[in-house]
Amino acid sequence: MHKFLIRAISGIIYAAVIILAIVYGGWSIYALAMLFASIAYCELNHMAMGYSRRLLPIYVTSVLGVDLAISVIKFSIMIPYAWVIALSAVFLLMCCAYYISVSRIKGVTAKEFIAGDYAKTPMFGFGYLGIPLAMMTIFPVQRLALLVFALLWINDSGAYIVGSLTGRHKLCPSVSPNKTWEGFIGGCVLTIIGTVLLDVYCDSFFGMADFPLWIWIAIGVLTCIFGTLGDLLESKIKRFYGAKDSGHWIPGHGGILDRIDSFLLAYPVVAIILCLLDM
Repeated sequence: MHKFLIRAISGIIYAAVIILAIVYGGWSIYALAMLFASIAYCELNHMAMGYSRRLLPIYVTSVLGVDLAISVIKFSIMIPYAWVIALSAVFLLMCCAYYISVSRIKGVTAKEFIAGDYAKTPMFGFGYLGIPLAMMTIFPVQRLALLVFALLWINDSGAYIVGSLTGRHKLCPSVSPNKTWEGFIGGCVLTIIGTVLLDVYCDSFFGMADFPLWIWIAIGVLTCIFGTLGDLLESKIKRFYGAKDSGHWIPGHGGILDRIDSFLLAYPVVAIILCLLDM
């Protein structure tokens, strides 16, 4: 009961932070993206290299690098090109600082740096974390991010309930043994129902009153499919590094990366599809 209470309270606080930041909009979404990127990147580094005080320069330079990458993407449409070039130059300098930190602390050569995880981890992190979170800060319909989060929460709840009661056929046992096809289908059905209800009662709140019902349903289906793939991708990363959780930032839930893994894949896909549809 005690663990359940801690899990419930931490989950409520986590959801409240996301809801308040996105509803308030503007700079608060940017701050949320930077917070998530910084913590999740630390978790990636921790899984890849472990943690000790002597690794602190590596952590700092890599985290500042992904934060600068997000900033370059966000401000590229808001400020003069000269400032974008300046930010990009600082980003490249931070990448150089990261290389120098790794080479001195770990004692690796340039060839070892390129061939090992030292170069792969930041490059993967910039794409895996930086691009989706940067998109969240610049997409015109800002509350689309909140809609995707809400649908993912519905999907997770539905998949857990249906999978626990009827799950028999494993979805991807080599990566995530607990996921089943029954749970996946149950989560999708509940998410589609939730999407229709949100369209009927909350379309104006999400700033999507002009979107037809089929677009809402498409968002729900895409969120289920790519959210599940995002969860499996992060499970694969944890298995590669031999980690059970990405971190312990949210008691009872694991790390930030454990919580946003589905969002990192589902949100960019939904946002790109809506852009292609010119919505």
